[in-house]
Amino acid sequence: MPATATTDDVKLEPFWWEAAPRPTGAAPDVPERADVAIVGSGYTGLSAALTLARGGASVVVFEAGPIGQGASSRNGGGYGHGLMVPFSELTRRVGLEPAKAIFNELSVSEKHLIDFVRDEGIECHFVARGRFTGAYAPAKYDSMARELELQQKHLDVDAEMVPRANQSSFVGTELYHGGLWQRFGGHLHPALYHQGLLDRVLDAGVAVVPETRVTKIERAGGEFTLTAGNHTIKAGNVVIATNGYSGPVNGWLRRRLIPIQSQMIATEPLDPAVVARLLPEKRMVGDTYKLKHYYRASPDGTRILFGGRAGGEEINDPKRSGIHLHRRLTRLFPELAGVGLTHSWAGFVAFSFDYLPHMGVRDGIHYAMGYCGSGVMLSTYFGHKLGRRILGAPDAGSPFENRRFSTRPFYTGKPWFLSAVMAYYAWRDSRYL
Repeated sequence: MPATATTDDVKLEPFWWEAAPRPTGAAPDVPERADVAIVGSGYTGLSAALTLARGGASVVVFEAGPIGQGASSRNGGGYGHGLMVPFSELTRRVGLEPAKAIFNELSVSEKHLIDFVRDEGIECHFVARGRFTGAYAPAKYDSMARELELQQKHLDVDAEMVPRANQSSFVGTELYHGGLWQRFGGHLHPALYHQGLLDRVLDAGVAVVPETRVTKIERAGGEFTLTAGNHTIKAGNVVIATNGYSGPVNGWLRRRLIPIQSQMIATEPLDPAVVARLLPEKRMVGDTYKLKHYYRASPDGTRILFGGRAGGEEINDPKRSGIHLHRRLTRLFPELAGVGLTHSWAGFVAFSFDYLPHMGVRDGIHYAMGYCGSGVMLSTYFGHKLGRRILGAPDAGSPFENRRFSTRPFYTGKPWFLSAVMAYYAWRDSRYL
């Protein structure tokens, strides 16, 4: 392990912030009243704010810390068909037609993201070259093939299985036993995308208030009163869009979310020819391990950006999680054993107990969250849908909307069990690494 990966030289903040530092500056004036108050300044909150403001609503967005400091500027930037629940299992849960509607909505949300980035002219290194998912064992490859066959029977799926003998065209590792190539999906620069979204929200006249935590939301009749820092504001509608950073302001939502830390590393600059051989065509790559890996080339093609979830004691220490991820990276690509790291960072995603994202309304409060680590595409789309719902638009409906959002007895939103679960998953993965 190179010394640079374990010393203070490693930056413990996202690589993405090099090109898009978190916004600073004076907070705007907070009005006494707004049509809509939004809690959370990530993709979901800003997407909802933009749709609402352009629809004629007055909007205020509150953020507990710096604007967009959470997963929206920390994630891997990948998007695509990222549901944790296979189509076969979802069909058993909800029936064939509802399952088809949910999976077809993924294609709608992808088109929404592509059109939005193009139409708004957001410069975020957008790449739409699909994604490859490697199988860690032959049996996993076979199960992926059966799943794809079922999907192609009922859905319009542009994908194919890639046997191990041909996988070097998609990823330069011998560790996988083939995998699934989906032409759907791609990646972007998450912090530049967030900045572009924020710029358009500000241009639309939205007040985005940083360092101002919402601590209370009360409802009287058809109006809400929010306490945010030293401010009190009345709003006709409220949106909560905090996902993995949800606090106690709404206990009902918090009890339905499991915040899970996901970690990433950035390698030091490499020969671009090496990166191109290991990650052909700058595609997004993932795999089927329990503690899934997701990785890609940097926008300039000189680094590998590698993410996953550390198990055990590494979970809360970015230096140790960086070492963990480096070991995983070099198991995939042994030739990188002598390569150092420049960045190691983490952020929180939110899982739901049914492994599906959720959006809806409860007690008059609109919400969208629980993206289970696949929020780049869906959070943008869900935020837009929430905005359309509040505006009373006829196209606001979604098959993801108002589905049963379950919790577990005695769970309060603090996942005391997580370290043990992650350690167990790490042990299971170790048999194939």
